[in-house]
Amino acid sequence: MLPEQLQRIIGYFLEEATEHLQSIQEGLQNLQNTVESPQTLNELIRASHSIKGGAAMLGFSSIQRIAHRFEEYLKLLRECPIAVDTRLQSLLLQIFDTEATLLCKVSQSFGLNHDDANQILSLAEPVFDELDAYLRVLIPTRLIVRATTGEHIHVFCGYCNSLSGFSRSLPEQVGLLGGTITRHQQESPDIRLAIDIYLPPYTRIESIRLAVELSGAVIGIVHTQRDFSLFSSTEYPSYKNAIERPAICNGCRYYYGRRDGGYLLNCTIHPSGPEAEECRDRESE
Repeated sequence: MLPEQLQRIIGYFLEEATEHLQSIQEGLQNLQNTVESPQTLNELIRASHSIKGGAAMLGFSSIQRIAHRFEEYLKLLRECPIAVDTRLQSLLLQIFDTEATLLCKVSQSFGLNHDDANQILSLAEPVFDELDAYLRVLIPTRLIVRATTGEHIHVFCGYCNSLSGFSRSLPEQVGLLGGTITRHQQESPDIRLAIDIYLPPYTRIESIRLAVELSGAVIGIVHTQRDFSLFSSTEYPSYKNAIERPAICNGCRYYYGRRDGGYLLNCTIHPSGPEAEECRDRESE
């Protein structure tokens, strides 16, 4: 690629990233209102995801890394509704400032010096560590419950304040629905709990959510996907245990086909596809 072509592409990236940064900054400055508005929070996730994608395309790995981690924090706020305080807001703004500083370096020279980027990242690491530790205090245990019912899998994401109480109560609640727990795995003590349950076909999603919440969980988001393991591998050779991709996702810039834990994620806003046939978040590549 000729230098002038590369500079033009970097210019487009910077123009778009600057708009995204402005949206993110406004969202962080009004963080409590942001976490209470799913639409606004999704916009910030989408903005951070776009910066990550553009940085990856241009080889700015430091910006990609910061944007990716920032996107994960925003997803956590979406999954686990919490009361915002000044410390949480301050830590997120410090990470935002790091990302803005890196982008400013790019705008000054249409490039990013490796040593400068590493130095900026090294200064940000203590902030990441403090934020991770503080989130463990605010959200003692993140929770993922994957419920299989016939041909569907419902994934409930949220958190529970009492790990022992939830673990004692859930088997009883699941048993009342005629189901069983097939996996109970705690990842990194007091950070994440992953549970798989199997329920009779056609068990209503509302009944499952109520059982999980009565056990002591707070559910933030719910995904529904098809269980392709019910079909033979000859019928679905490349999509076994994958989320079915709706036709509306074809050609959308937010669909990136990444596999994570055996599941095919369609996009950062609607991981299992939009609820309606027409997606208002769709943008063509």
